[in-house]
Amino acid sequence: MTALYNKFAPYYDLEYDHKEDDLDFYLDLAHEIGSPVLEIGAGTGRITILLAEEGHIVWGIDNSSQMLNICTRHISNLPKKISNKINLVQGDMRKFSLTTKFPLCIIPFRAFLHNLTIEDQINTLNCINQHLLPDGIIALDMFVPLYHILSKREWQDEILEDELAYENSGVSVFCHIEHDPEQQILNIFNTYKQKNKKEQTLKMIYRYIFRYEMELLLKQTGFKVEHLYGDFQKQDYNYHSGLSIFIARKIN
Repeated sequence: MTALYNKFAPYYDLEYDHKEDDLDFYLDLAHEIGSPVLEIGAGTGRITILLAEEGHIVWGIDNSSQMLNICTRHISNLPKKISNKINLVQGDMRKFSLTTKFPLCIIPFRAFLHNLTIEDQINTLNCINQHLLPDGIIALDMFVPLYHILSKREWQDEILEDELAYENSGVSVFCHIEHDPEQQILNIFNTYKQKNKKEQTLKMIYRYIFRYEMELLLKQTGFKVEHLYGDFQKQDYNYHSGLSIFIARKIN
């Protein structure tokens, strides 16, 4: 699994630092289940740091050295009593190895969809299972493959400067998406435009997953789904919400 986010790292906080809809959900879950918390796809620390600020010990795994470098810089600005609660590990979600066992693993913001084959998906879930305590919980969210969108083979979108996290960045993003329905793959090409600078186009890949496909993957790897939500306010799953959030318990 290549570290796709190495090239995205300079733009990541600009695009997503203002994403807050999932913060209370994962924080409440950590308060309920307890720590240490294992976070897959820690990135630049958007959720990692919040968990630590609220008193939780966090182990954050990411395969991108550049994203973790930015996260480390953010952590360096924290008081020691908070920064000491954070452990960052550069690693592959399919085959990491830690000596700590966890009551809770979270995979926020559709990071699980970077597993592009069934083998990758199963290896990731098996690896997480091995790192959970008995009756441990895994929580992950992903977008719902909406038929009216995925009936297309390609489409475009644009994120204007005033829609990004920081004012006066001078950056806008043009997105071109190519859909391979046979492989359930979305190839996303983001072109970053900035005045007086050369445009840069970067590629992101997701393999989307349908509801019962995900339930079967979890069952196959020793988990039982306890809750399936359609939003971060814990409303029941609704296909049209465009979001699926799985809470599953380790059973073997």
